[in-house]
Amino acid sequence: MHQPQGVVALHTPSLSLSLSKLRRTTSHSHSNSITMLHAPPTHPKWSLQGMTALVTGGTRGIGHAIVEELVGFGARVHTCARNEAELTKSLIQWNDSGFDVTGSVCDVSVPHQREKLMDSVCSQFQGKLNILINNVGTNIRKPMTELTTAEISRLMDTNLGSTFHICQLAYPLLKASGIASVVFVSSVSGFVSLKSMSVQGATKGAINQLTRNLACEWAKDNIRSNAVAPWYIKTSMVEKVLSNKEYVEEVYSRTPLGRLGDPAEVSSVVAFLCLPASSYITGQIICVDGGMTVNGFYPTHT
Repeated sequence: MHQPQGVVALHTPSLSLSLSKLRRTTSHSHSNSITMLHAPPTHPKWSLQGMTALVTGGTRGIGHAIVEELVGFGARVHTCARNEAELTKSLIQWNDSGFDVTGSVCDVSVPHQREKLMDSVCSQFQGKLNILINNVGTNIRKPMTELTTAEISRLMDTNLGSTFHICQLAYPLLKASGIASVVFVSSVSGFVSLKSMSVQGATKGAINQLTRNLACEWAKDNIRSNAVAPWYIKTSMVEKVLSNKEYVEEVYSRTPLGRLGDPAEVSSVVAFLCLPASSYITGQIICVDGGMTVNGFYPTHT
Protein backbone atom coordinates (compact mmCIF):
# COMPACT_ATOMS: atom_id res chain seq x y z
CA MET A 1 0.00 0.00 0.00
CA HIS A 2 1.37 3.39 -0.98
CA GLN A 3 1.71 5.81 1.91
CA PRO A 4 2.23 9.59 1.73
CA GLN A 5 5.72 10.93 2.30
CA GLY A 6 4.82 12.40 5.69
CA VAL A 7 3.87 8.97 7.00
CA VAL A 8 6.81 7.11 5.53
CA ALA A 9 9.11 9.53 7.34
CA LEU A 10 7.63 8.35 10.61
CA HIS A 11 8.92 4.84 10.24
CA THR A 12 12.39 5.76 8.98
CA PRO A 13 13.57 8.43 11.44
CA SER A 14 16.95 10.02 10.79
CA LEU A 15 17.91 9.23 14.36
CA SER A 16 17.69 5.49 13.85
CA LEU A 17 21.27 4.98 14.92
CA SER A 18 20.64 6.76 18.22
CA LEU A 19 17.69 4.48 18.86
CA SER A 20 19.83 1.40 19.02
CA LYS A 21 20.94 0.06 22.39
CA LEU A 22 24.17 1.69 23.53
CA ARG A 23 26.18 0.92 26.64
CA ARG A 24 29.03 2.95 28.10
CA THR A 25 30.87 1.79 31.21
CA THR A 26 33.52 3.84 33.00
CA SER A 27 36.53 2.12 34.48
CA HIS A 28 37.45 4.79 37.04
CA SER A 29 37.67 3.55 40.61
CA HIS A 30 34.70 4.24 42.87
CA SER A 31 32.62 5.34 39.85
CA ASN A 32 29.38 3.74 38.84
CA SER A 33 28.75 2.12 35.51
CA ILE A 34 26.80 4.39 33.18
CA THR A 35 24.31 2.57 31.02
CA MET A 36 22.48 4.36 28.22
CA LEU A 37 19.59 2.38 26.87
CA HIS A 38 17.85 4.06 23.99
CA ALA A 39 14.46 2.57 23.21
CA PRO A 40 13.88 1.07 19.77
CA PRO A 41 11.19 2.67 17.55
CA THR A 42 8.68 0.03 18.70
CA HIS A 43 8.98 1.12 22.34
CA PRO A 44 5.80 2.77 23.76
CA LYS A 45 7.67 6.06 24.26
CA TRP A 46 7.79 6.34 20.46
CA SER A 47 4.15 5.45 19.90
CA LEU A 48 0.79 7.23 20.00
CA GLN A 49 -1.11 3.96 19.82
CA GLY A 50 -4.49 4.29 21.53
CA MET A 51 -4.32 8.08 21.71
CA THR A 52 -6.82 10.53 20.23
CA ALA A 53 -6.07 13.80 18.47
CA LEU A 54 -7.79 16.86 17.04
CA VAL A 55 -5.98 18.76 14.28
CA THR A 56 -7.61 21.97 13.11
CA GLY A 57 -7.23 22.80 9.43
CA GLY A 58 -5.98 19.36 8.44
CA THR A 59 -6.69 19.23 4.72
CA ARG A 60 -3.82 21.39 3.47
CA GLY A 61 -0.13 22.06 3.94
CA ILE A 62 1.24 21.71 7.45
CA GLY A 63 -2.09 20.55 8.90
CA HIS A 64 -2.39 17.77 6.33
CA ALA A 65 1.13 16.61 7.09
CA ILE A 66 0.41 16.64 10.84
CA VAL A 67 -2.69 14.46 10.40
CA GLU A 68 -0.71 11.83 8.52
CA GLU A 69 2.24 12.04 10.92
CA LEU A 70 0.07 11.42 13.98
CA VAL A 71 -1.81 8.57 12.28
CA GLY A 72 1.54 7.03 11.35
CA PHE A 73 2.42 6.91 15.03
CA GLY A 74 -0.85 5.15 15.83
CA ALA A 75 -3.18 7.98 16.89
CA ARG A 76 -6.84 8.25 15.98
CA VAL A 77 -7.30 11.68 14.43
CA HIS A 78 -10.24 14.02 13.93
CA THR A 79 -9.72 17.09 11.76
CA CYS A 80 -11.75 19.97 10.39
CA ALA A 81 -11.87 22.31 7.41
CA ARG A 82 -14.13 25.08 6.08
CA ASN A 83 -14.40 23.55 2.62
CA GLU A 84 -16.65 20.48 2.66
CA ALA A 85 -15.55 19.20 -0.76
CA GLU A 86 -11.90 19.48 0.22
CA LEU A 87 -12.52 17.71 3.52
CA THR A 88 -14.49 14.92 1.86
CA LYS A 89 -11.73 14.37 -0.72
CA SER A 90 -9.08 14.14 1.99
CA LEU A 91 -11.15 11.76 4.12
CA ILE A 92 -11.70 9.45 1.14
CA GLN A 93 -7.97 9.41 0.40
CA TRP A 94 -7.12 8.68 4.03
CA ASN A 95 -9.75 5.97 4.25
CA ASP A 96 -8.42 4.34 1.07
CA SER A 97 -4.96 4.35 2.64
CA GLY A 98 -6.27 2.70 5.80
CA PHE A 99 -5.80 5.79 7.99
CA ASP A 100 -8.02 6.21 11.06
CA VAL A 101 -9.18 9.78 10.38
CA THR A 102 -12.58 11.42 10.77
CA GLY A 103 -13.57 15.00 10.08
CA SER A 104 -16.02 17.85 10.50
CA VAL A 105 -16.84 20.90 8.41
CA CYS A 106 -15.96 23.87 10.59
CA ASP A 107 -14.87 27.49 10.23
CA VAL A 108 -12.96 27.91 13.48
CA SER A 109 -13.33 31.69 13.30
CA VAL A 110 -17.05 31.24 14.09
CA PRO A 111 -17.75 30.58 17.81
CA HIS A 112 -20.81 28.34 17.45
CA GLN A 113 -19.01 26.22 14.85
CA ARG A 114 -16.13 25.72 17.28
CA GLU A 115 -18.60 24.52 19.89
CA LYS A 116 -20.19 22.13 17.41
CA LEU A 117 -16.73 20.83 16.46
CA MET A 118 -15.86 20.05 20.06
CA ASP A 119 -19.23 18.30 20.53
CA SER A 120 -18.31 16.07 17.59
CA VAL A 121 -14.85 15.39 19.03
CA CYS A 122 -16.33 14.58 22.43
CA SER A 123 -18.75 12.11 20.86
CA GLN A 124 -16.14 10.59 18.53
CA PHE A 125 -13.59 9.99 21.31
CA GLN A 126 -15.93 9.22 24.22
CA GLY A 127 -15.16 12.43 26.09
CA LYS A 128 -11.36 12.09 26.10
CA LEU A 129 -8.73 13.85 24.01
CA ASN A 130 -4.98 13.25 24.28
CA ILE A 131 -3.72 15.66 21.64
CA LEU A 132 -4.86 19.10 20.47
CA ILE A 133 -3.10 20.67 17.50
CA ASN A 134 -4.07 24.32 16.97
CA ASN A 135 -2.99 24.67 13.36
CA VAL A 136 -5.40 27.16 11.77
CA GLY A 137 -4.01 30.60 11.01
CA THR A 138 -4.11 33.27 8.32
CA ASN A 139 -2.51 36.53 7.22
CA ILE A 140 -3.41 39.65 5.27
CA ARG A 141 -0.30 41.09 3.66
CA LYS A 142 -0.62 44.85 3.99
CA PRO A 143 1.36 47.64 5.65
CA MET A 144 -0.01 48.31 9.13
CA THR A 145 -1.47 51.69 8.17
CA GLU A 146 -3.55 50.14 5.38
CA LEU A 147 -5.26 47.42 7.44
CA THR A 148 -8.94 48.05 8.10
CA THR A 149 -10.62 47.48 11.44
CA ALA A 150 -12.46 44.51 9.95
CA GLU A 151 -9.21 42.97 8.69
CA ILE A 152 -7.52 43.42 12.06
CA SER A 153 -10.48 41.78 13.79
CA ARG A 154 -10.39 38.90 11.32
CA LEU A 155 -6.72 38.24 12.00
CA MET A 156 -7.14 38.49 15.76
CA ASP A 157 -10.25 36.29 15.81
CA THR A 158 -8.86 33.60 13.49
CA ASN A 159 -5.30 33.40 14.78
CA LEU A 160 -5.76 34.07 18.49
CA GLY A 161 -9.41 34.20 19.51
CA SER A 162 -10.38 30.89 17.92
CA THR A 163 -7.29 29.16 19.30
CA PHE A 164 -7.94 30.44 22.81
CA HIS A 165 -11.59 29.35 22.69
CA ILE A 166 -10.80 25.89 21.30
CA CYS A 167 -8.36 25.39 24.17
CA GLN A 168 -11.10 26.34 26.63
CA LEU A 169 -13.56 23.95 25.00
CA ALA A 170 -11.01 21.13 24.80
CA TYR A 171 -9.77 21.44 28.38
CA PRO A 172 -12.31 19.04 29.99
CA LEU A 173 -11.52 16.41 27.34
CA LEU A 174 -7.77 16.85 27.70
CA LYS A 175 -8.01 16.60 31.48
CA ALA A 176 -10.22 13.51 31.28
CA SER A 177 -7.63 11.69 29.16
CA GLY A 178 -5.15 11.70 32.06
CA ILE A 179 -2.20 12.57 29.83
CA ALA A 180 -2.43 15.19 27.13
CA SER A 181 -0.46 17.51 24.89
CA VAL A 182 -1.38 20.79 23.21
CA VAL A 183 0.72 22.00 20.28
CA PHE A 184 0.28 25.40 18.69
CA VAL A 185 1.45 26.19 15.17
CA SER A 186 2.97 29.64 15.64
CA SER A 187 5.41 31.44 13.33
CA VAL A 188 8.83 33.05 13.30
CA SER A 189 6.86 36.30 12.95
CA GLY A 190 6.26 35.98 16.69
CA PHE A 191 10.02 36.39 17.21
CA VAL A 192 11.29 38.71 14.48
CA SER A 193 9.89 41.50 12.33
CA LEU A 194 8.61 40.46 8.90
CA LYS A 195 7.33 42.72 6.15
CA SER A 196 3.55 43.32 6.07
CA MET A 197 2.97 41.01 9.04
CA SER A 198 2.57 43.42 11.98
CA VAL A 199 -0.82 42.13 13.13
CA GLN A 200 -0.10 38.51 12.24
CA GLY A 201 3.16 38.75 14.16
CA ALA A 202 1.32 40.17 17.16
CA THR A 203 -1.12 37.25 17.15
CA LYS A 204 1.73 34.74 16.94
CA GLY A 205 3.62 36.47 19.75
CA ALA A 206 0.46 36.12 21.83
CA ILE A 207 0.24 32.43 20.89
CA ASN A 208 3.81 31.97 22.11
CA GLN A 209 2.96 33.45 25.49
CA LEU A 210 -0.28 31.45 25.68
CA THR A 211 1.85 28.35 25.10
CA ARG A 212 3.99 29.21 28.14
CA ASN A 213 1.04 30.15 30.34
CA LEU A 214 -0.90 26.95 29.65
CA ALA A 215 2.24 24.91 30.30
CA CYS A 216 2.20 26.24 33.85
CA GLU A 217 -1.54 26.50 34.42
CA TRP A 218 -2.43 23.04 33.13
CA ALA A 219 0.63 21.11 34.36
CA LYS A 220 -1.34 19.99 37.42
CA ASP A 221 -3.68 18.15 35.06
CA ASN A 222 -0.80 16.42 33.23
CA ILE A 223 -1.38 18.53 30.13
CA ARG A 224 1.73 19.75 28.32
CA SER A 225 1.78 22.81 26.06
CA ASN A 226 4.32 23.55 23.32
CA ALA A 227 4.51 25.26 19.96
CA VAL A 228 6.35 25.14 16.66
CA ALA A 229 7.26 28.33 14.81
CA PRO A 230 7.90 27.73 11.09
CA TRP A 231 9.58 30.03 8.58
CA TYR A 232 8.69 29.70 4.88
CA ILE A 233 7.24 26.24 4.27
CA LYS A 234 6.20 24.99 0.83
CA THR A 235 2.40 25.26 1.14
CA SER A 236 -0.44 26.78 -0.87
CA MET A 237 -0.65 29.64 1.64
CA VAL A 238 2.65 31.13 0.44
CA GLU A 239 2.57 30.07 -3.23
CA LYS A 240 1.76 33.58 -4.49
CA VAL A 241 4.51 35.43 -2.65
CA LEU A 242 7.06 32.73 -3.47
CA SER A 243 6.27 32.92 -7.19
CA ASN A 244 8.57 35.96 -7.26
CA LYS A 245 12.02 34.50 -7.94
CA GLU A 246 13.87 37.55 -6.63
CA TYR A 247 11.90 37.38 -3.39
CA VAL A 248 12.68 33.68 -3.02
CA GLU A 249 16.37 34.41 -3.43
CA GLU A 250 16.11 36.92 -0.59
CA VAL A 251 14.42 34.27 1.55
CA TYR A 252 17.27 31.85 0.76
CA SER A 253 19.87 34.49 1.64
CA ARG A 254 18.33 34.94 5.11
CA THR A 255 18.11 31.20 5.73
CA PRO A 256 21.37 29.47 6.71
CA LEU A 257 20.19 26.15 5.27
CA GLY A 258 19.49 27.98 2.00
CA ARG A 259 16.11 26.47 1.14
CA LEU A 260 12.42 26.41 1.96
CA GLY A 261 11.03 23.97 4.51
CA ASP A 262 8.74 21.05 3.79
CA PRO A 263 5.46 20.44 5.68
CA ALA A 264 6.81 17.05 6.81
CA GLU A 265 9.72 18.82 8.51
CA VAL A 266 7.23 20.68 10.69
CA SER A 267 4.86 17.77 11.29
CA SER A 268 7.69 15.55 12.54
CA VAL A 269 8.49 18.08 15.28
CA VAL A 270 4.80 18.37 16.18
CA ALA A 271 4.54 14.59 16.48
CA PHE A 272 7.62 14.43 18.70
CA LEU A 273 6.08 16.98 21.05
CA CYS A 274 3.05 14.70 21.39
CA LEU A 275 5.02 11.51 22.00
CA PRO A 276 5.71 10.09 25.48
CA ALA A 277 9.38 10.52 24.55
CA SER A 278 8.97 14.29 25.05
CA SER A 279 7.12 13.96 28.36
CA TYR A 280 9.41 16.42 30.21
CA ILE A 281 9.16 19.15 27.57
CA THR A 282 6.55 21.84 28.11
CA GLY A 283 6.25 25.59 27.60
CA GLN A 284 8.67 25.57 24.65
CA ILE A 285 8.41 27.20 21.23
CA ILE A 286 10.62 25.44 18.69
CA CYS A 287 11.56 27.37 15.57
CA VAL A 288 11.46 25.18 12.46
CA ASP A 289 13.14 27.75 10.27
CA GLY A 290 16.38 26.51 8.72
CA GLY A 291 18.25 28.79 11.15
CA MET A 292 16.55 32.02 10.06
CA THR A 293 15.82 33.41 13.55
CA VAL A 294 19.41 32.96 14.75
CA ASN A 295 21.02 34.30 11.61
CA GLY A 296 23.27 37.28 12.27
CA PHE A 297 25.50 38.96 9.71
CA TYR A 298 27.19 36.50 7.36
CA PRO A 299 28.20 38.48 4.25
CA THR A 300 28.64 36.60 1.01
CA HIS A 301 31.47 38.96 0.04
CA THR A 302 34.51 39.20 2.31
